[in-house]
Amino acid sequence: MGAGMAPTIGQKLRDARTERGAELSDVELATKIRVKFLEAMEEDRWEELPAPAYARGFLDIYARYLGLDQDALLDEYSKTVEGEGHEAIPESVIKPGTLRQTRPARRLGSISLAPVAKVAAVVAVLVIIGLVIVGPFGGSGGGGSQATTTIAVQTSTTTPSSPVSVQISTRALVWVCLVDQRGRPVINGLNLVRDQTVGPYDGKAFDVTFGNGKVDLTVNGEPVDVPDIAAPFGYRITPEGANRIAAADGPSCT
Repeated sequence: MGAGMAPTIGQKLRDARTERGAELSDVELATKIRVKFLEAMEEDRWEELPAPAYARGFLDIYARYLGLDQDALLDEYSKTVEGEGHEAIPESVIKPGTLRQTRPARRLGSISLAPVAKVAAVVAVLVIIGLVIVGPFGGSGGGGSQATTTIAVQTSTTTPSSPVSVQISTRALVWVCLVDQRGRPVINGLNLVRDQTVGPYDGKAFDVTFGNGKVDLTVNGEPVDVPDIAAPFGYRITPEGANRIAAADGPSCT
């Protein structure tokens, strides 16, 4: 970097990581962002990230993990990177799976073919973008694993006698693994994008692991006080309430 030149976003990220003594593989384990995407950010190769929404989400998570001012970096990203255009999501970062999410019902009215076509197009986009995931728990080492992993958000089955109801809403990109009382995946290690709501899911009990704290958790209609931290953690949810647990004690969806 020449004299008088301000460091780029990528240089700020790399310098902060180096000062922490963290390897990219360590960051991948903590943030669930693939090493190849972390490298792309540190080298300012933003066009290699899947899509602008994911680029901002990845930057937000990485900056908070490093203890940087994520709002300032996102503002810099908006001014210096956005508007230059991004390539379409490459097939190499999309893994097989399904995305079925429950959203608040809208008021029904007359339906014409044009709105139906628009809804179908939106669903198709959500399926594609929702499947851009980072590596599962355990990491992929230096280059990111290419092994396929099926991920899904299952639709909930409402049972009148179910004692626990769980709903999750996101305020940024958040990795989520939610399993029922038998350990069966309900949200099978999926990255939920910002302002996405899934659930409610009803059952006897649940365990959940979040990749970070940019999430709103509601249990039986009551909000849970979730800490806004940039590290994985979880909850054990029973009819008695939601008890926070360490990430190591929560589900990993591997």
